[in-house]
Amino acid sequence: MNETSELPTCLARLDWSPERLAREVNKRSGAGTISSKAPYNWLKGARPRRQLPQLVAEILSDHLGESITVEALWPDHFARPAAPPPTAPASAPDPVSASVDWLVSGDAEPPVRTLGDEIPPMAVDMLGGRLQQLRGLDDNANSKLVMEWALQDLHWVRKLTEEHAYDAAAGRQLHRVAAELGQLAGWLAADLGRSDLSRSCFLAALNAAHVAGDRPLAAYIVSCMSYRSAWDGRGDEALRLIRIARMGAAREGDGLGQALLASREARAHASLGDAKNCERALEEAAELTAAAPERACAPWAYWLTPAVMVADAGRAWLEIGKPQRAEWHLARGIELLGDSQPRNRLLHWTSLAEARLARREVDGAAAAAAEALTLAEGITSLRADVRLAALRRRFVRYDTPVARQTVRRADDLLCRAGALRPAC
Repeated sequence: MNETSELPTCLARLDWSPERLAREVNKRSGAGTISSKAPYNWLKGARPRRQLPQLVAEILSDHLGESITVEALWPDHFARPAAPPPTAPASAPDPVSASVDWLVSGDAEPPVRTLGDEIPPMAVDMLGGRLQQLRGLDDNANSKLVMEWALQDLHWVRKLTEEHAYDAAAGRQLHRVAAELGQLAGWLAADLGRSDLSRSCFLAALNAAHVAGDRPLAAYIVSCMSYRSAWDGRGDEALRLIRIARMGAAREGDGLGQALLASREARAHASLGDAKNCERALEEAAELTAAAPERACAPWAYWLTPAVMVADAGRAWLEIGKPQRAEWHLARGIELLGDSQPRNRLLHWTSLAEARLARREVDGAAAAAAEALTLAEGITSLRADVRLAALRRRFVRYDTPVARQTVRRADDLLCRAGALRPAC
């Protein structure tokens, strides 16, 4: 490795072997994410793929108690970003505290600025149109590109709010765009395993939504932080956050937005193994979905449809040990999604394969896994890689032709992605 790399120094300071570093990576991303010998190659100069460099930097930063950057660990391979990531408000040290502050605070003063050149209304409209384009690009599953683009646009919007003049209407619109860009970047950063960046984006987005006076959007952002906490195994935090989101949006009327919050509460209960309250929240989500229009009204909820609700319920049923009910919801949700939302369909196909394996339907599970693997060839997602790696381990237990074929295909894909090294 280049002599300026800090990786050997960090391991020496922690008194860690390369195997210990591998164990810490697998602890956060799931068993089998990398082999125990992979860090030896990093010490020789090899570059981890996809989100692993950022994950390693976060692990070392947490254990050393100081910021360790990807650039410091692999200086020859990674350049610093052109625009700084958003920073969380100083009064919001963590997601729960920030969310409570939002919940109990009154309406923000209208965002008005009289100094500087006035922002033309056309410029504000163009920013909204650009946001719609980024959402469309995200639908085609290019997560890293969209995240970096959203961060650049967020930097530009913040510059406008700090240096130009605008009235209350334009100010609310600008801050709403900033909130949506922060939410989009935060969601994609979470999907790519960039935990610190995701947290920073979500907190900045929540602050912008508060300034914009958009409570449904703010509640949605809090629900995203809840979902991310559940992914990371922090079920208690996930439940606290989603309850805050639901209290904050309680007076905003029914619809798919409220159904989404109920669904995410179900997932939080499922992450804690609370089947009773999970089922109660799922029933509430189903009732709200049935009574809601086919499409949500808010631009940020463009992706939210009854198909999404049905498929998400399937994952919750799977997590509380009801694979038969999970299979019906997942299959129906995938059917209703059609060709849309490839990343979501990849995750749902993986869940469907898990549900079928839980019922020992190996052939049906292999068929679902094949669909997931096909979609994964064009998608960059650490969350998906972890799910596929876990699914691969389940197939290893079955000595059948279709199971062996699924394992081989998963090995090929995950090895190319740098997410698995069983035989690479």
